[in-house]
Order: sequence, then structure tokens, then C-alpha cells
Amino acid sequence: MSIINRTDLNRLDKAEAILVDCRNIMDQFDESERLVQSDEMTGAVHIPQMPFMFKFDGINEGRHPLPDQSVIDKLYSTLSDDGQYELLLFADDNSFFHTRLYYLFLLYGYDVYLFNDDLNVIREHSGEFHEADVELPIQFDSAESVFKRDIHYSMEALEQKIKENVLLIDVRSEDRYLGITEPIDYKKGHIPGAVNIPNSLIYKDGLLDLGAMDHALAKFKAYDEVIVYCGSGMSATPMFTLLYHNGINVKVYTGSFSEWITDDSNTVETSPNTLEGVHFNER
Repeated sequence: MSIINRTDLNRLDKAEAILVDCRNIMDQFDESERLVQSDEMTGAVHIPQMPFMFKFDGINEGRHPLPDQSVIDKLYSTLSDDGQYELLLFADDNSFFHTRLYYLFLLYGYDVYLFNDDLNVIREHSGEFHEADVELPIQFDSAESVFKRDIHYSMEALEQKIKENVLLIDVRSEDRYLGITEPIDYKKGHIPGAVNIPNSLIYKDGLLDLGAMDHALAKFKAYDEVIVYCGSGMSATPMFTLLYHNGINVKVYTGSFSEWITDDSNTVETSPNTLEGVHFNER
């Protein structure tokens, strides 16, 4: 099981694992460093959001483009000592940074662990993990990226598939989905046909609630594919992680709404769409 809690942690050979600290504040690089420095975890390696979670000259035209394969290849090799150590990713409450990196490792063919429990448990056990003395890579190859798992959607692929038997899920807040407010992007609304399942519905007490969508899984499985998106591809990854964990054929439209609106031929909606017989209620 790649998503683990405190019970699973007791069965993990911690001496053969590296703690990977994914705590960050969105787009605030210096503040993220100060956050981690104020609450350092013994032996953990902090991963800054740029270039390891997004890269401005990366793949897609959204606000937070995917890093190239060489970035993730080098990161994994550096952290794991070329696969000798397991990696355990963690972040703080209600985060999407650890799920983003988890998704990227999966996309490029690497299996890692994601910690989904009280962060105090990590604090208590941090000294039991292998302490990695590494310098994160800063130079990367320019070779073409190859996705090792079929969990990615491009804008071009979505434009072709949008009218087929696929379910499109928008995880942003209801106000942004309906176009009532839009604090970041220059257009309001959502991609046509998308249903709104805000991330607030899948977190409980700050942790990803892996059973939050149990009542809808049968409905999801009726679709050939489930595609999740957000504003820029970052906060879509908790929903991806939950559905992937539950065996759904799920993918992330990584450019998300911020890329969709860069093509003037792409329309947006402000009226809601629903799934017949399935209700999603705010916690």
C-alpha cells in the first residue's frame, strides 16, 4: 500500500527509507523555506515547489507547468541513492504538495510512499529514518519526456475526448466553478461538462479521507475515464490520489483551467452539471 498511516509506518523499515518534506506555501518560495526552517524534521529533505513540483518552462501552458522527466528522474535518483532507499512523502494539513510530487513520481515511473496521518507521528519517529545528506540537483537534461503511466491528459487530448464517455471533475471551490468569483484567472467558470467536487469534501481533520467518495465510486466506474482538474494542475492531485487509490481509471488534466482558457476556441460554462443519483455535500 503506497498511502500509509501511523499503523503502516510501524511496519516500514525506517532505516531504509528517506523522509521527503513537501511542505510549501503556494508560489511563496522564501516563505516556504522559512516555514520549514521554523519546524525542521530530523533528517528530512525539503523539496521546494520549483522546479520539482512545477517548472515555468515545463510541459503545458498552465500556471504551474509539469516538470520535465529529467527533473523527476534526477530528484528520485538523488533522494533514493539510485533506488537504494524508499521515499516517504509528507506535508502539513489540507496540503496538495505531497500529492503533487506523489503524482509526478507515478507519472514518470517511480513508486513512493505518501504519509496520510497526523504530522506529529512523523515528528516522533523522524530520528529512526535514514538521514540523507544530499544536494538537490540544479541542472537537468533536455531529452524528451516520456510518461511511464497513463495518468496524464493534455489540453489537445481533452478537446478531443470531452464529448465521449468521460467524467470531468473540477475540484475548485463552488464559487470559482460557477464563475461567481475568480481571484486568479482572467476568465470565470469551468470547462464544459465538468461536475464540481471541491477538495473540501475529501479532507477530514486535515487529512485525505480515502473513503470520502465511496458512495460515488460505482458511478465513476461507469465512465471510460475520470479526468480531474483545478486551476493549474496542483490541487487536482489530492482527488487523483484518492480515486487512484480506489481503483478508478483517473487522470489529471495537468494544464487545468488556466491552460484551457489560453485557447480562445475553448468555451467555458457557468451553469452547474450534476451526476444523476449522486450528491456531494459540503462537510
